[in-house]
Amino acid sequence: MASSREIVQRWFDLIAKGDAQAAFALFSDDVTYDLKGTTPVSGVYRGLKQIVEDFFTPWRKQIVGDIALTVDELIGDGDRVVALARGKAKTIHGLPYDNDYVFVFGLRDGKIREVIEYLDTALVETAAYGKKLV
Repeated sequence: MASSREIVQRWFDLIAKGDAQAAFALFSDDVTYDLKGTTPVSGVYRGLKQIVEDFFTPWRKQIVGDIALTVDELIGDGDRVVALARGKAKTIHGLPYDNDYVFVFGLRDGKIREVIEYLDTALVETAAYGKKLV
């Protein structure tokens, strides 16, 4: 069986290749995805259907082309792996979306059961949703 770090790295590799279906196959049936903040896509999503329909699909509509995600470091193993990562993309507003991330993955029985994502939410609001911050 693959190590937790290998599973998390595989998830990032599949996302980077645009193979969301294979990436989502690494999720457990009861997966939760917690996107921190108060952005239009922030919240806690339960189950793959809600993650895809209420988070990933609306979010992808804000991005032109792909998001290039680079994992800088994976920390931990076993049931918890932390990924320090950065992304590069262009938004529908023609702005760069170059964000830094901390992902906390919870794993069980070789599957990802939880993802907690921390990121620059002001960048989400301004670059991806075109909001002006005062």
